Amino acid sequence: MFKYLPSMDKAWVDEALLLLRIVLATVFIMHGYDKVFGPNGVSGFAGFLIKLGVWWPYFFAWVASLVEFLGGIGILLGVFTRPLALLISIDMIFAFYLTKKGLPKGDVDFALFGIAMALTLAGSGKYALWKS
Repeated sequence: MFKYLPSMDKAWVDEALLLLRIVLATVFIMHGYDKVFGPNGVSGFAGFLIKLGVWWPYFFAWVASLVEFLGGIGILLGVFTRPLALLISIDMIFAFYLTKKGLPKGDVDFALFGIAMALTLAGSGKYALWKS
């Protein structure tokens, strides 16, 4: 049944890491761009954080927005992949618990957390500007 699939040896690890980086980066560049440059901008996101009761909402709105936007760009390029993926993982932990309150509503946040943690552990692979 699986004879037409490529072999599952280490030859495909770098391609799999590249695919994970592209998927994760696409999501976070889009969301980060919207938070930084969108119609409501960082102020709108800070207003949302105020409703959630987050301390220092404007500070954390900027932190989360820049982590998502610049972190997505860095992960896409394969620059500082491990530390940026760790920051995105932390971002997803807060999104999961503050807004979605667990599963099943937070299933996408949980999946993004898993992808980010996989990249934190494995690094960028060979298709990267900077090997981490």
